[in-house]
Amino acid sequence: MQRDKTESKEYASVQSQPLGEALDQWRHYPIMSRVVERNNLRRACNRVRRNGGSPGVDGMTVEEVESHIFNYYVPLCKKLYEGTYRPQPVKRVEIPKPNGGVRKLGIPVVRDRVIQQAIKQVIEPSIDRTFSPYSYGFRPNRDAHQARKQCAKYYEEGYRYVVDCDLKQYFDTINHDKLMHLLKQHIEDKSILRLINRFLQAGVIELNGNLQKTEKGAPQGGVLSPLLSNIYLHELDKELTKRGHRFVRYADDFVIFAKSLRAGERILQSVTR
Repeated sequence: MQRDKTESKEYASVQSQPLGEALDQWRHYPIMSRVVERNNLRRACNRVRRNGGSPGVDGMTVEEVESHIFNYYVPLCKKLYEGTYRPQPVKRVEIPKPNGGVRKLGIPVVRDRVIQQAIKQVIEPSIDRTFSPYSYGFRPNRDAHQARKQCAKYYEEGYRYVVDCDLKQYFDTINHDKLMHLLKQHIEDKSILRLINRFLQAGVIELNGNLQKTEKGAPQGGVLSPLLSNIYLHELDKELTKRGHRFVRYADDFVIFAKSLRAGERILQSVTR
């Protein structure tokens, strides 16, 4: 109940202007206009609800979010357009790994998940078309089975030696400035760029309840994080292609194929420098 009171106060000051008048002012934000379309937001709500998952730091559940989004639709749109929307910190969750240790996830509040999903639905189709055909992770209509088939094809072509690479703690080490520079090559809408940057820097509530700043990285658990990681690693794909390497990448794991042990050793030295 406290959350509802807080939200009412948060949005009360921005409900006076009719949405039609506001939209006339914001037509120079073409991507954000598509993001906040009711049908796009409804699709995003449905996807987040199907994905399930636990609440974030505010306690809102996936079953509650659609009514919340549309109860506050006008002020929410205004905040998104004007750049006053503030994503909430993600909640730290630790998942045990099969080989020991833990995987640290960052769980956004459900409302932020919906907004991230709505952004993804708009920007992913055009960005995905620019990616390498040898990148298979976190992409529409691509999967691990297709990645294995490509590996088998290289083997049949005589590339019998493999350099197996794993980018250690990749999601936790993404440079925000570099990522935003790469995003600007795909997105001109400043309201979208500003919002994505705020998602990246929203912070994390650790298990002890302390707020930790996020000056680098993209939270594993964020809806946009897989797409952002592929944008970031597309630079690696371009470099491997430029060098003429046969490779397959699935998220932060990639393999490079060679026809001889000596060639494989040279590749290993070059990629670890």
